[in-house]
Amino acid sequence: MIESNDSYHMVIVDKSLKDVTALKRFEILSQTTDGGWILYKLAVRENNLTGTIKFIQENMHEGNWYFHAYNEDGSKLVIVFKDKAFRTDNDPKHWNTAINYGVSLGTPREQLDFIPNTFADEKY
Repeated sequence: MIESNDSYHMVIVDKSLKDVTALKRFEILSQTTDGGWILYKLAVRENNLTGTIKFIQENMHEGNWYFHAYNEDGSKLVIVFKDKAFRTDNDPKHWNTAINYGVSLGTPREQLDFIPNTFADEKY
């Protein structure tokens, strides 16, 4: 188990990936179904974050898919699209660049909420 002070959680939609079994190499904390999609929550050590992001980006389908990663208190939030990543925090006022990029790819604005973004906000 990864300690929370060294951990990021990631939320990834199954349909965003070319091969969902690629997630087996990571610590899957939980999964839930939402509207026909399976959402996976992973734990990743901070020192493995960049490599993990690149690995998942390489496994993502083309298009407007994204995932996000966040640390325990939300002071670090990474919003990741296939070809671009944005480092920010859990304050929605700081998300405009990432939201505008997602909208430019065709993602509906209301889907670009990046929730949960702290461990305390997690529901599953």
